[in-house]
Amino acid sequence: MGEGRSSGAGPTRRRLLLALLALLLGVAAWWGPSLREAAALATIRAAIADHDWSRAETLLREGAAAGGLVAAQREFLLGRVFRRQRRFAEAERCFDAAQALGWSEEEITRQRMLARAQSGDVGSVKERIGGMLAGGADDAFAEDCYEALAEGFIGSFRMDDARECLEFWSRWQPGNPLPSFWMGVIEDRFERPVFALEQYTRALAMNPRDHEVRIRVARLELDTARLDDAQRHFRECLAERPDDPRAVLGLADCLLRAGDQATARDLYHDALTTDLTAEQAAAALTELGQMALEGGEVGRGAMLLEQAVHVDPRGTRARLTLAGALLRLGDEEGAKRERESAQRLAERQRRLATITHEALGKPNDPGFRAEAGAILLEAGFEQEGLKWLETALRIDPGHGLSHRVLADHYAALGDAPRAAHHRELAGDAPPPGPAGPAAADGARPSAGGGAVAP
Repeated sequence: MGEGRSSGAGPTRRRLLLALLALLLGVAAWWGPSLREAAALATIRAAIADHDWSRAETLLREGAAAGGLVAAQREFLLGRVFRRQRRFAEAERCFDAAQALGWSEEEITRQRMLARAQSGDVGSVKERIGGMLAGGADDAFAEDCYEALAEGFIGSFRMDDARECLEFWSRWQPGNPLPSFWMGVIEDRFERPVFALEQYTRALAMNPRDHEVRIRVARLELDTARLDDAQRHFRECLAERPDDPRAVLGLADCLLRAGDQATARDLYHDALTTDLTAEQAAAALTELGQMALEGGEVGRGAMLLEQAVHVDPRGTRARLTLAGALLRLGDEEGAKRERESAQRLAERQRRLATITHEALGKPNDPGFRAEAGAILLEAGFEQEGLKWLETALRIDPGHGLSHRVLADHYAALGDAPRAAHHRELAGDAPPPGPAGPAAADGARPSAGGGAVAP
């Protein structure tokens, strides 16, 4: 009798187990994608919280879902990531896609408002952002607000407003590294590397995983001759992101200054196989050319330096070094041509540095911005030049000099309608130059240079 009950119970238990397994499989089939999606979004949000924009973008692109609210959320988050990187056109496309997929119009409007503040148009949205903060925004959105305001103030050279914003933010969130990061940016703008390094180091201590801050710390350590610290930080950056050309070039610069030319040379060659900007590629080629000259390979050095000038015609050091190489090769005419070009570029860079410092003290003067825009456009920095002119017209929409520069720029590009529009608004404003308003103060060029975005 006992055996009969046992033999009947076995199949019953098996049937129950099979039914339970089928149920679990059904639940997994039903909920599995949602659970995976939730886990993926949690990972993405963690990358965003760490300000690891590259990783967040990669995760969002790799895990893009088709259709539904989840896809809308991904587009919205990708737009946020682009906005935080100042990739405003890409951010706007993502926000359009998110809105079409049904994402909250209110949240998208907020992000577009932050983009305006971030790009320097702070005055038009400052009150609205302040009202939202006063109304009790959540921590993530409040961080977005403070950062957008601070970045907009810095870009508009309203440094006192930026500091006030950052000090309030740091009191509200004393453990947040971003206020210290942006304080470091301000010190960078004033060309105070020791103070900038102090602020960036504080930010890195709060978030050791912030790759961007570590790169800036390493570069400033290199600039202030702290070679061992710089080398350590660049190596840590490379361990995390082996394909970051800033880390490769930075470590190469460290090793070159430390006297390890062979390893530095290999790293410069490695860097040239990565996705470099024109300025980065020219810097690597210039160092390789200089090392070739020092090793007695004058012909090879001249070839590398010519490549550097071809890649980025705006580099003064490459041209001056090339002039010396050509002189050694007996090409006196070529050496003279490169030396004169370098001198013109250096003067332009000195004037730009002067204008930048003047603008820091006079944030509401559009004249400095117009002249800076003209210099940058002439030097080939189109995006940076147009940004300076945009900020000038934001201060004074009828600023004749800015419209004159834009008219000449678009005429040179063959864009007749835009050129005519700005020419009409310019009136009889003269083109920028030595007689322009910024030079009339008697300001003298100071050391420094390079393309500076407002």
